[in-house]
Amino acid sequence: MLGMRVRSFVVFLLVAMFSFGCSSGGAPAGQAVTSDGAMTNAEVRDWYNAQVATIPEQNQAWLAEGLSAEQRAQKAYSIRHDARSEARNKMSNKAEVESLRARDQAKYGNPDGPTLEYLVDKNRGKGLEGDAVYEAIIESSSRTDEQTNKRFGSK
Repeated sequence: MLGMRVRSFVVFLLVAMFSFGCSSGGAPAGQAVTSDGAMTNAEVRDWYNAQVATIPEQNQAWLAEGLSAEQRAQKAYSIRHDARSEARNKMSNKAEVESLRARDQAKYGNPDGPTLEYLVDKNRGKGLEGDAVYEAIIESSSRTDEQTNKRFGSK
C-alpha cells in the first residue's frame, strides 16, 4: 500500500511539473513552442494524452482510499473533461477548436464532449448495471481517440 501511495505521488509530481513547468524560464517543461510562443497542436494533443494517461494510476490510489466506483468515475471523468477544456484553451488555431466542438456536438450532443450523465446512460444502454456502469467509465476515461491523435500529429 505504501508503494502505491509513493507511485501515485510520483505520478502527481510528474503531472504537476509537466503542467506548470519546472524550468527557470521560458515554456513549461516538456512544451516546445511555436515562433509566436504557442504550443503546436501536436504538443497540445501530447499534453492532453499525458493528462488522461494518469487516470489508471490514480484510480489505483482511489481504490486504496476506499472510494466507490461512482466516486472514482466522477474523478476520472473530471480529469478527462478538464484536460479537454484546457487543451482547447492551449490550441492557437481557434478554427480547429471549433471543429472539435462541432464534432463533439454531433457525437455527444454537447460541444464540450460527453457529460457524465451521457456516459452513464450510454453504459446502461449497453446493459451494464450498478458498479459496472462506473467501472466502464473509469476504464474508458484513459483511452483517447486514435483519429484525433493522428489528425493533430500526436506521438
